[in-house]
Order: sequence, then C-alpha cells, then structure tokens
Amino acid sequence: MTLRIVQWNTGVVGKPAVRAIVAHPLMELVGCYCHSKDKAGRDVGELCGLPPLGISATRDIDALLALAPDCVCYMPLLPDVDHMVRILEAGSNIVTTAHFITGSQLGEQNLARLEAAAARGSASLYGTGINPGIIQIIALVASSGCARIDRISVLESVDATAYGSAGTWEAIGFGLRVDDPGAPALAERAMPSFKEAVAMMATALKIPVDEIRYDVEYAAATEDVDLGYMKIGRGCISGLRCCWSARVKGRAVIELRVAWKLGNRLEPDWPVEEGWVVQIDGSPSLRCVYQPLRFGEFDPGLMTAMPAVHAIPAVCAAPPGIVTADRLPMIIGACAAGTN
Repeated sequence: MTLRIVQWNTGVVGKPAVRAIVAHPLMELVGCYCHSKDKAGRDVGELCGLPPLGISATRDIDALLALAPDCVCYMPLLPDVDHMVRILEAGSNIVTTAHFITGSQLGEQNLARLEAAAARGSASLYGTGINPGIIQIIALVASSGCARIDRISVLESVDATAYGSAGTWEAIGFGLRVDDPGAPALAERAMPSFKEAVAMMATALKIPVDEIRYDVEYAAATEDVDLGYMKIGRGCISGLRCCWSARVKGRAVIELRVAWKLGNRLEPDWPVEEGWVVQIDGSPSLRCVYQPLRFGEFDPGLMTAMPAVHAIPAVCAAPPGIVTADRLPMIIGACAAGTN
C-alpha cells in the first residue's frame, strides 16, 4: 500500500524530506504547503533540488487536506496548533520535527485540543528529529544492556554553522549580547521539546523524577562574523552550552546537554565532538557515539528530516493520539539509498 504524503514547508529540513519521500518505494508525494508567498505556485521539485514533479507548492490548507493524505510531514520552524488541529481532524496523521515530542510544553489547553482532534480524526501525532528524536531512541535502546542505570547523559556537540536557518538561531538568542538578561529564558522557551524529551525518557525508563532543571552558558564572538545567512557582532552570542537534567533527590539521573557554536571566532572556543554522544553510568557503563563518518558530511537538515520520514509508516499504523518513540516499533532506514 502506497502512503499519500503532504510535505509541510520546504526549508532546511523540508527540502531533504521531500527528496526522501519522492525516493521512498512506499510513499507518494501528493501535495506541499509553503510558508512564504514567493514559493506558492512553484514546482516542489524545483524548490527542493529535484526535476519538476508536477506538484505546485500552495498556501491553501483546505486544498491540501482535500487530497486526503495519509500523513502530513509537518516541518515549520515553530508548531501552529491551529494548523495541527485541522490536519488531525481531517484524518491525516502527522510526523513533525517542529519542537514536539509530547506536547506538554504547549500548555494544557493546546495539548487537550491536539488530543481531542486526534481522537475525532482517528489520527496519530509523532514528534522526532535528530535531537530531540533519534538520539533519545539510541539512548533507550542502549539502556537494555545495563543491569543498573545510575545516570544517562545525551550530548549534542557540533559546529552548527552549516545549519543555515537564521530564524532558528535568533529565536534561541544567538546574536544577542552575552550579558543580555533575557537571553537565558529566551533559549529555554525556544527549545521546549528538549524538556519534553527528558520527560519522555524518564517515563520510558520508569524513573519518577522530582524536577527537570535547565542551565545555560554562552561564548561570545571575538570579532564581527558574517555567516552568510546571519551576522553576529563582536561580543555577541556565538556559542551556547545548555543542559536539561531530570533529578531525583537532587541528583541528575537523565541529562540532555547541547553544545553549539556558529563560526570559529569565539571565546571560550569549546571543543566539540561533531556528533552525538550517549553515556550511561551503571552496570555496565556504556558510551555510544553517533556522528558522520567523514568530515564535511554533516548535513543537519538531512539528519533531522530522516527520522521523521522513516517513521511515517509506523505512525500511520499507530493507534490514534500522541505517540512517543517508546510506543512505536523499531524504526529503520528502509530506503537509505538514494534519499539524499
């Protein structure tokens, strides 16, 4: 059975998602939503580096839902609950990379709206990506080798300069003065799914946590930096390290840590792993590294998109409602060849 897919947005993550959907033997791209007016009416293939596909990007949501897609691959910069409710009520499943794992950080009212819409449309909603997303799955799978788990640490440590989305970085606070008093809260608000990912792991591991704490520190650009897609002034935020930690009796039992830098003129210039590292302290203690094999192969948009695309068949088969990774069967790269 071929699954009918609508792609939502063709940005840094949406473009590789389109290429993957077109190449997938079990999927058919039937429509595409575009956020910007200048993309409306243009062929989706041309927008995404492919030959013409005969499908025009549109801002007409009703027309897209009238196509009766099995799933919407929902990849805007930020989630729009009104849009998601319309999609679910129409009976289309959603896989998304838009700051969504459990939906808890959207607020009780919005979460209730999504759950009710999923029930009415008999549809499922699943959030993923690289982080949050597949790296938490790797951590949970790795935990099966342990007789005792004292702490799980998940680290994303990358030079993220290649992720050319100024909106993403500005929302987090990059480009602000390092001493801007509003920067720490801005970063926490802009990344709600990271807290949701920690809570999801705690639920899956049956750890009753007391609190989830957030900490952050910054590195400043040592000179004016032009990244092509945005500029960062001297003395402004060009690097960030933050951590969400689930705590039991004051002790961190699950940590989700991030270390990002844009450009190479910053202080302190923290070393980065150029990938994702899972470390489990317990019996036995384990370390897993997930990273591109060769320098220069890091494509953050592609690595964010693929866990969502590969999850589509499992999400379409899942019971209605919000689903998390621990409730889905194993997701594998069924069409890894030819999707880039």
